[in-house]
Amino acid sequence: MVSRGKFVLHSRAVPPLTAGDYVLQGTQTLTTDGNRPTAPYEAHLRVTSPRFKLPPDQILSTYPPANSEGAYESRLPQIVIKRRTLPWERAADPADRKVPWLALVVIAEGEGQISAEVAIADCVTPGVQLTGPNDVARGIYLAVPKTTVTKVFPTKQDLPLLAHVREVDLEDTELAMGDDDGFLAVVMANRLPQFDRVACKPVRYTACLINLEGQLGVLPPPSTPVKQFAALAQVFNVLDYYQYADTGGGSPDKVVMATTVQPAAAAAGVAAAAATGAAKTKAKTPTAKQAKSAVPQPGVAEDWRATTRKVENVALNTASAQAAYAVRDAMKGGFRLPIEGIVAEPVYRFPILAHWSFTCDGGGSFESLMRAIDVGLLGTLPGPGATRKRPECAPPPKGDAPPAAPAARPKPEVAETGHVGLAHQTRVGDAVRAWYRGPFVPSPTDREIATTPRGPALAHTSDQLRAVVPDGREDLSLAIAFEIGRLLALSRPAFVGAVMQWRREQFGAERARRLAGRATANTAKLADALKGNTLATFGPLLGKTLVLETAVKRAAVLGPVRPPVDPGRPIDFLQDDVLGLLSVGLAIDASVLQTLKKTGSVSALDGVDVPLGKTGDDAAQFNHLLQTVRAEVDRIATDALGGKRPDTGAGAARAKGAEPADALDDMIRALIEKWKRET
Repeated sequence: MVSRGKFVLHSRAVPPLTAGDYVLQGTQTLTTDGNRPTAPYEAHLRVTSPRFKLPPDQILSTYPPANSEGAYESRLPQIVIKRRTLPWERAADPADRKVPWLALVVIAEGEGQISAEVAIADCVTPGVQLTGPNDVARGIYLAVPKTTVTKVFPTKQDLPLLAHVREVDLEDTELAMGDDDGFLAVVMANRLPQFDRVACKPVRYTACLINLEGQLGVLPPPSTPVKQFAALAQVFNVLDYYQYADTGGGSPDKVVMATTVQPAAAAAGVAAAAATGAAKTKAKTPTAKQAKSAVPQPGVAEDWRATTRKVENVALNTASAQAAYAVRDAMKGGFRLPIEGIVAEPVYRFPILAHWSFTCDGGGSFESLMRAIDVGLLGTLPGPGATRKRPECAPPPKGDAPPAAPAARPKPEVAETGHVGLAHQTRVGDAVRAWYRGPFVPSPTDREIATTPRGPALAHTSDQLRAVVPDGREDLSLAIAFEIGRLLALSRPAFVGAVMQWRREQFGAERARRLAGRATANTAKLADALKGNTLATFGPLLGKTLVLETAVKRAAVLGPVRPPVDPGRPIDFLQDDVLGLLSVGLAIDASVLQTLKKTGSVSALDGVDVPLGKTGDDAAQFNHLLQTVRAEVDRIATDALGGKRPDTGAGAARAKGAEPADALDDMIRALIEKWKRET
């Protein structure tokens, strides 16, 4: 059992079967009359697993957060997956199941390209074939040159170290993150994001969870460990190839179409620039001195902020059904510059299961932020003209003139009791001042506790603790403390479950006791019974009283009694001439129905003839009746003779078109003639 606030790490969770199609074969033995025959059995099954797209419900968290800005230089990016076995559900190396088939790579703008949605056959490097069933029909891929793979991607030996299983306590909401069994798969990157201290600008990165099936050989070989980390070294930038595409300023179209320069010529241009000591190439290998003397570039930083704001606007303005797709598509901004056909080196494609972007700024590490923090006094605000904190690499202002003095801060409003006056906006929008005192006060205080005859009063909402002090302001100290405590308590599922259980059990019982007490407050007999410690008889007595009162006041307690039968809803068109409608519908004379209505006797119907319908084709109906009767008579005679049809010559006569003369036919014809005469 994992204790609260802690977790246990497991190296891996390798499932017995990898994703794919399987055939289950066996035999089944049946015992019949001493024999034991065997029957073969064969079943087909498929083990499924994401391959080109990770379902959103499988992603519990990402670090750094998507579309965020911060100093992420001291912690490796990672993604937490709900299914513990996912990194090992496919075999990147069939000979070693410990090697995961997923890797989290982090690339900066210009180091790779994220494609639009294409067929899954185009999501891998040409020549690589992935066999077996696929989860989707279309996906996206990461296209990176060999230089980026060599410098950024993990080695095969690193992959088992970058994925693990984390076991957490389900009651720990921060660590469990909504998981259902407490086992999480974590995939980490092998690259620390860096702030560009040469150009003094933030760097935008994209973290991509990629599929390595069939391409383990592309990964770089194991490298020799180094003691120093070259944080300022440039990995790759496709913009260099665009600049040297031709002498006219750079045109990737001309490179691709081979109208002026081939891609190899572009690489030669880069090499020539490096040989001549061009200024741009010198910037590729910066030094710490250059980083300290760099000047901030607000224009470049503003370009990044525009991309970040674009993603935020897409998330707010897109319909909810398309928001997830639109946000993921907007995060690709800055990573869509074509690479294939431009660079003069191999380009590899890796399927992307999930991706998100973030930005590493120059805010510094946690230690540097804590050392440089300037809190002033609680309740103060920065003066006019205050600007955003200057990045660490920004030099001080030039010139001999001393820097301008900072604007004076307003004096804090502090009371002797330890309260601080703060700006407060009421629910109706009024800007007022309110008092606040936190748990740590600069001097001893006497805390007043409102009491009742039963003990300290309990608040149910934070507004019950808002107090108005003698100077007319509100004291929000206890209200704020109550709300913070309420939110902390509700963040724990165990506490919420205990409250709901108490509500179901104890709250209902207490409510019944109080209602019973109010109902019997003026009843002397029940009061005497309660005083005599005969509380056990209260329940039966109360039930008997309720039953007797219900019998006396049925209408008041149970409601009005509905009659067993009621007239029902009236029909308007039947109100005028009901007998006329019945006369037409029943084909009975209206006078007969009138007599029936007056006398109530049905004897008047004895002399009424049954009406017979008339049609225009009487002969056809009579012939049909004749044929039906003949067929039924033949069937009955055949059944009586044990299935042998009687040979009376009637069949041969019917075949020749002659009608046999028998008593049945004569009777039918006589009835037909009588019907014709009467009608």
